[in-house]
Amino acid sequence: MKRWELLLAVAGIACILFGAQSIRTGMRDISRQDSVIADAGCTTPVTILTSKEQEAFGAAIIFHGLSANRRIMQPFGREFALSGVRVYLIDLPGHGDSTDAYSFPRAEQCANAAIEYLVRGGQIDPKTTILIGHSMGGAVAVRTADRDPVAATIAISPGPMILPQRMPANLLVFSAQFDLGMLKRQAQRLAQAAAGTRTQPEDFVEQRAFELDYVPHATHTSLLANSHVIGRSIDWAAEAIHPGAVDVNKVRERPVPPDPAASGSALGLVGLFFLFPLCATFAGKFAGMHRAELDDPRPSRLLAILEVAVAAVVGVLLLPQWIPLRFIHLLHADYLASLLFFVGVALLFLNWRDSVASYSFRLPRLIATVAVGFATILAIGAWLNWQLDDAWLNWPRWLRFAGLYPFLWIYSYAEEVVLGPVGIRGRRASRFAIFLLLRLEVWGACAFAAYKLSSGQVLIVILFMFLATFSILQRLATDALRLRTGSATAAASFGAILACWFFAAVFPLT
Repeated sequence: MKRWELLLAVAGIACILFGAQSIRTGMRDISRQDSVIADAGCTTPVTILTSKEQEAFGAAIIFHGLSANRRIMQPFGREFALSGVRVYLIDLPGHGDSTDAYSFPRAEQCANAAIEYLVRGGQIDPKTTILIGHSMGGAVAVRTADRDPVAATIAISPGPMILPQRMPANLLVFSAQFDLGMLKRQAQRLAQAAAGTRTQPEDFVEQRAFELDYVPHATHTSLLANSHVIGRSIDWAAEAIHPGAVDVNKVRERPVPPDPAASGSALGLVGLFFLFPLCATFAGKFAGMHRAELDDPRPSRLLAILEVAVAAVVGVLLLPQWIPLRFIHLLHADYLASLLFFVGVALLFLNWRDSVASYSFRLPRLIATVAVGFATILAIGAWLNWQLDDAWLNWPRWLRFAGLYPFLWIYSYAEEVVLGPVGIRGRRASRFAIFLLLRLEVWGACAFAAYKLSSGQVLIVILFMFLATFSILQRLATDALRLRTGSATAAASFGAILACWFFAAVFPLT
């Protein structure tokens, strides 16, 4: 145990404590209630946010995007609640805490069922209700116009859809400068269907107001934290509920103060990362003494780059005929996991001597790495689940976790074999660069399949930043554990646990 690990652990505990205090501070003015709407065959988790300081003058129902959940939308909803709107954050089927299977028609059906349930129960009045959605949720919000007319609809970078027969009343659409082309085109289609901008007070009275707001220097996800988007949305909602209350033609850049709850969640997450090296050291001591691995890797890393590139391309050519892991029932994750499994098998076959030489089964090491792996995902999942994201697996997702593990372990072990021992600092940097290149090759093959082969696996492309961030953190943690256990097999077990958790937590259930 090293002094720097103890100091880092102390700093981590401090970050967690300060983060928890910031979260409590951020939610001090907000009342939060979790509930479930069971209606029309849908079981829909919902979080209700209300201001403790003022009485609600209207309601907002907020729908998340594909592969997201209601907790991700909570910072956005918090600003609406503070402005005096009662906020309903909805988990659509297959997302977050929902155990229903996802499909877009099913998401639309359950969204309509939730709205009608709230109307029947007298919890919302359609005349003072705003529908808000991001990405897929934006498409769902727009599509409800045929069935559930409300005071206004706000679509933030709406996803592809078949347009409703009638346009939603008082529709505001946001489009990001750096958004995907198909999403920009969808926003433009809505503008064409609405026949231009209308933002006069009489337009809101007649429920035909429309605006397409292009947001410069913004991305698909950054729109949710953009102060202009938040402020403009609140003004639009106020004008739609009470025409004449706000002059929406006078664009006001209202400053949105930082959300203490969101910043506290991020700070606590950093604290958990700081605690990991000490936990890895404890795991290494439990596993027993080990002989340090040779610094020079046995397989050729340059050859591995070529092997992964070829295997990934062959894999995306074969997968349209048969996806081995389709039984997992995770949207697009079955495709990605199948490709990783195919690449892993190819690497082990092409480097079978090194694969056999690197393998070692020792029960103490296995127990230590599995314990650290589950402790890691449970701690991070529980912390994120508090405010920031839904990363705590429900039972259907644990079943997916178990189904994915043997296949992702094969890829994780193959990756450990071709990367070789962690080594000293200079070689460690080049080894990390090779790792990034290998992962980029796999993702690039998926992007090629999506755009050139029309595989339909576009979610893998959309999630690039999340996949890249996870890959980097996974590698740093796995390397730390491999250094302390001296075992490629143990490191692969740990890395596979993290990968299964990410897949099961992020991708929608089908």
